[in-house]
Parts: sequence; C-alpha cells; structure tokens
Amino acid sequence: MTSHPHLLKSYDDGLEALRRGFQHMGDMAAGNVTEATAAYLAGDEARALGAINRDLDIDAAFEQSRAACFDVLLRFQPVARDLRLIMGIEHALGNLERAGDHAKTIARHVISATDPAKPQTDGCQIKDMADLVAQTLSLSVTALVTQSTELAKQVLASDARIDAYRDAVFDSALVALKQSPGRAQAHVNRLFVATALERTGDHATNIAEEVLFVSRGVPPGATRTG
Repeated sequence: MTSHPHLLKSYDDGLEALRRGFQHMGDMAAGNVTEATAAYLAGDEARALGAINRDLDIDAAFEQSRAACFDVLLRFQPVARDLRLIMGIEHALGNLERAGDHAKTIARHVISATDPAKPQTDGCQIKDMADLVAQTLSLSVTALVTQSTELAKQVLASDARIDAYRDAVFDSALVALKQSPGRAQAHVNRLFVATALERTGDHATNIAEEVLFVSRGVPPGATRTG
C-alpha cells in the first residue's frame, strides 16, 4: 500500500470505522440476548416482540459492516496483521449475526408459549446462564476490537461454564417433565432456550479464536478442545 499521507489517513479511518461498527453490532447482539431472555422469563410478549424487531437492526448492521470490510480490502489491499484483522472481523460478523438469530429464537418462545415460564421455579439457571453468555459475547467482541489474547483466553475458558449451565438446565427440565407432565411445553421450551444460549456461547468462542488468528496467525478452530 502506498505511503501517501492522505491514503494512510483514509486507511486508518477505514480500520477504525470497522472496529466501531463491529463493536456496535456486538453491543446490540449481547443486549438482545439479555432482553430476549428477560422477556422469556417474564412471559412478556411485548418485550419479546421488541427483541424480535431488534434483530432486523442487527441484520442491517451485519450487512453494513460486511460491506465495509470488503471496501477496505479492495481499496487498500492490506497485508499481514491488518489483513488478518479485517478477515477476522468479517468472519466474526457472521457469528454475531447468528447470535442475534438465537436471541430471536428465545423471544419467539414467548410468543408461541401457552404455558409461560415461571421465574420463581424455572428461571434462576436460565437467567444466570444468559448473564454469562451475554458477558462472554461482549468480552469476545472487545477482545477482537482490542486484539487482546488475554481477553480471548477468558472467553475460551467460559465455554465450559456455559456448557455446564446447559447440562444443569437439561437435567432439571427432564426431572420436571416427569414430575409435572402437564407443563410439558414449558419444560421443552426451557430446553430450547438453553440450547440457544449455549450456541450463542459457541459463537463467542468462535470470535475469540479469531483474536488468536489475528494476533498469532493461529487458524480458527485450532484452540477448540471439544
């Protein structure tokens, strides 16, 4: 890339815009995980509809940021670490978009439910799991924006805790199905919500792996243990 000062400034501005756009999309996705889960636990259809509608904003941010990635690649033809950063952001955008889809799935279980969740008996594990997932997703975004391998390692370490929450929810839901089969739909919905949260955690892990790719050239997926 030429060292002309105007082009260098345009290039730096383009990279910064990519980081800001990715951070903004990450904030929206993590926030909607929290909002959709809160709507599920409260059985609040209006709140759930809001979460479903916000997924459209997440999709729009995905398209805008993805186009910006390709624009910087075509205009400036970056190399080395900058190239890996842009590639990492472009890949991670897809993970955020899918995390947004999982939040929408959680919200849809509010709309379809004929037997809402009961937070006092059902919700504690789900709320704690959702809080951890949203925090982990936000941390993965910050890790990529700042190219922090230490934050990325924290995200990777959280994956096992998220899986443990999912297993605990599954175990309690199966017991509840036997004890109160008349509430089968509510218990099955809880399984679907836990699965959506666990998969969101997987997307956070994928983003953390992109950080290692940007910083070290480690191919995404090489850090996964299971």
